[in-house]
Amino acid sequence: MKFITIVFAMTFFVVATTSAQVSLGIRGGYVNSGLASSANISRSGTANLNNWQVGIYADIPLFKGGYLQPGLSYVVKGARLESTIQHPSYTFSSGTTNIRLKYLEFPVNMVYKVPVGFGQIVLGAGPYAAYCVRGHYDMAIYNEGQQVQSISQRVNFKQSPNVFSTGMDLQRWDAGLNFTAGIQLNCFITLGVNYSLGLMDIDRSPGTNLKNKYFGVSIGMLLDREDW
Repeated sequence: MKFITIVFAMTFFVVATTSAQVSLGIRGGYVNSGLASSANISRSGTANLNNWQVGIYADIPLFKGGYLQPGLSYVVKGARLESTIQHPSYTFSSGTTNIRLKYLEFPVNMVYKVPVGFGQIVLGAGPYAAYCVRGHYDMAIYNEGQQVQSISQRVNFKQSPNVFSTGMDLQRWDAGLNFTAGIQLNCFITLGVNYSLGLMDIDRSPGTNLKNKYFGVSIGMLLDREDW
């Protein structure tokens, strides 16, 4: 919470003190998300999931070519779990297969723009903080060793553990680094990619270390460009 307060205090200070035009933009697109783990939690590993993101951001000029881009995004993160548990052929059994965590994410990127004939090339990086507003996991039911049903369950962050059959004790807060690159076309359209690397352990269970990561591709639009 202190991290977010400091980030937004700095952002508002810059907005209040700059005399240049601040542009606003919207964007959304595809996310390929995963979880980096340093310990086996009833599983042999994780695989990436296809998810999505949507958000808004401000484009604040600081100096020639340099911009501050604070934003607010809704990002779905998570992963597919590859379980080590064997499902007997003579009985019913169950296990968690997918985890999806829906975050409000606050990135603050420092970007540099290089003018080209069709617009601008954008490169940047910065920190982010995020809060999980809701989480779900899929619990598969097996019969005779074959999956026969999948049930979606909500993560109860007040419980410990809170993801069935994994031992995970997920928390809501996340923070890390964001790296971005893209193109701003003269027709107001923006195309971009970003890589998010979580630095905070989102699993409170002892002896584990679980971090978010994702690669995103987005398309968007600047609502104005008076600062170009």
